[in-house]
Amino acid sequence: MVTQVEIAHKVGLDVSSVNKILNRRQGPVFRKETIRKVFKIAKDMGYDFGRLKYAHRRRHPRKDISLGAEIYVYHKDGSLYDQGVATIRDISLGGARLSDVALPTGSLPVTPFTVGIRPMQKPVDDIELQGQIVRLHANGSTVFGIEFGKLDGTIEKKLRRIAIG
Repeated sequence: MVTQVEIAHKVGLDVSSVNKILNRRQGPVFRKETIRKVFKIAKDMGYDFGRLKYAHRRRHPRKDISLGAEIYVYHKDGSLYDQGVATIRDISLGGARLSDVALPTGSLPVTPFTVGIRPMQKPVDDIELQGQIVRLHANGSTVFGIEFGKLDGTIEKKLRRIAIG
């Protein structure tokens, strides 16, 4: 059984740092490369991630769905950059994963922007969810991971209908 002491020795960090990284605890801020390196070495060495003290859980449970949506890409000033369509693959009160994203320009702004999502199904076809892209994949099909901004009460109530059921 691989221990955090062995991982720390292999990575060249102290055990406390490895423990903080693996458990994603508050404390010193580590570079992303260091975090990736610790997790990669731990995985390569066969570390049992089930032994971690703190479970890695999302803030909001996700619901798998397949729901068509119109998407809007807005500049920081609120002006429309592009609009297209996508499929919402999963959704929660915190965000959504969109696949098959199709934008006519085929690009995103290089300046700060937000994304609006308007589901095309009742009872949520009259709301627009606003958020930022936190993940982007483009392997054949473009996929966005969207983190929603603050939801007002009406929008949150309607979103709960599809995200929680």
